[in-house]
Amino acid sequence: MLFLVGLAVAVAVVLNGSVREPAQRRDLPDTATGIAPMSTEATKYDRVDAGGYEIAFTRAGRGPAVVLIHGIPTHSYLWRGVVPPLVAAGLEVITLDLLGYGASDKPAEADLGIKAQSRFLVQALRALNWSGGTLVGHDIGGGIAQLIAVEHPEVTTRLVLVDSIVYDSFPEPGIARLKDPAWDDILGAPGFDLKKGLIKGFKRGMVHGDRITSEMIDCYERPFRGVEGRRAYLRAARALRTEELSSQMDAVEKLKLPTLVVWGSEDVFQPVKSGEHLAHTMPNGQFEVIQQAGHFLPEDAPETLARHIALFATSASKLST
Repeated sequence: MLFLVGLAVAVAVVLNGSVREPAQRRDLPDTATGIAPMSTEATKYDRVDAGGYEIAFTRAGRGPAVVLIHGIPTHSYLWRGVVPPLVAAGLEVITLDLLGYGASDKPAEADLGIKAQSRFLVQALRALNWSGGTLVGHDIGGGIAQLIAVEHPEVTTRLVLVDSIVYDSFPEPGIARLKDPAWDDILGAPGFDLKKGLIKGFKRGMVHGDRITSEMIDCYERPFRGVEGRRAYLRAARALRTEELSSQMDAVEKLKLPTLVVWGSEDVFQPVKSGEHLAHTMPNGQFEVIQQAGHFLPEDAPETLARHIALFATSASKLST
């Protein structure tokens, strides 16, 4: 989970919806290229209704379905290096921006905790006529994927957790401290530079610092740009509640669906041992460590991660035929 620390952190829900027409797409500038399909053109986000809010998504490829769920404070841009290899491997790939993140709506009144997010995503997937497949979650996205697997077993056939929150490992102290009311004034200051905090967080969370470019930081900062954007980030961070996952871990450990737990060997935000413990506790869990990679595995080693996901998802397809 990204820490915005240093320099004052320099930093009734209905299960039916409708997909908005392509004219409702929201384009990001050219620096956000690379998702569904990867190209030099701006990413095109379609939008789907989930409980009265719009969730931004991309969809590419044909074949067994894979859904990619990001964490905090990223969005679908996180998967730009993972999507093309998955599509090339014969998979259909859907990326979703969590409510309050990326190009999705950022309502002031909505619950943005992982339990509520799991409900919103299930609604979005059902609105997309998604018949089930592999759920992949990074960071808090992994926690959301765990809750979906427990509460909606019909939605997923396999689970991939990438440097995920597990047990009581969240919110990390650097995120938890943002619940202090003082941060309203700090992040609300007109001159506050969120990019400095993002750079610091990615430097801590990645091994390959050469991959941290100004374009990358700009793309991650853009959804939270300006005073209102930073307030949206505070709402997302403050909504994270430990008990929403920790109270369900007995059920998660008993999940029988095949589960791949993948960790960067140098993750300083989520303990490698926690992921290994969960994988070895689950009846059909397996654990993989990717060397020379940190918490932001989709940034540090996207091709290697994609190979793991593709092999896992396609083997699931073969077993089911």
